[in-house]
Amino acid sequence: MTPGVDQTNNDLYAALPDAMLGRLLFTGDAKAYEAIYQRYWRSLFSMACRKTNSQVAAEEMVQELFMKLWENRQKTLIENPEAYLKTALKYSVIGFIKAKLVSARAELGEASEQAAEQLADTGVDLAELSAALENALNMLPHKTRLVFQMSRFEHRSISEIATQLGLTDRAVEYHITQSLRLLRFQLKDYLAYTVVATVLAS
Repeated sequence: MTPGVDQTNNDLYAALPDAMLGRLLFTGDAKAYEAIYQRYWRSLFSMACRKTNSQVAAEEMVQELFMKLWENRQKTLIENPEAYLKTALKYSVIGFIKAKLVSARAELGEASEQAAEQLADTGVDLAELSAALENALNMLPHKTRLVFQMSRFEHRSISEIATQLGLTDRAVEYHITQSLRLLRFQLKDYLAYTVVATVLAS
């Protein structure tokens, strides 16, 4: 096939509606898959970056989503690829945040055992704490949330955060102070739990 004909075919696929691409994908059509990938990978990557504040994690998530999309192409008919991919990404982000919390709790050592006992005694599980923290983080201004996550979840120093984000050390300290103040207010019902109290420690 000549390059001109191949390009014409690509253009035809790119013009097809989502429902048609989904049906073609169900038949194992690789070009339909490529068209879906080209149509949505950039927006999914941008969304994942905003939610995780990590380009590496975002890239891994999006690549895994499309890999599973291709692997399962003939198992489920997907007539709305955009909605399907965005929903799958949502659950990937939730899993990412929960993994961060689990990692943070593991680093606490004995304190994490106390937290587990607290959760068992009160009926509050890790999923509830994760959801509460995720909701509280989402209420922070973007830059403030980014600084907090880099400080608490990635264990970056103030100078490292300042250098990466192009801020002064004082500005980073301000964002950390603001995030702690706002999160303590939003998570006031959970401050008795060791995991939350440690994450929000000054």
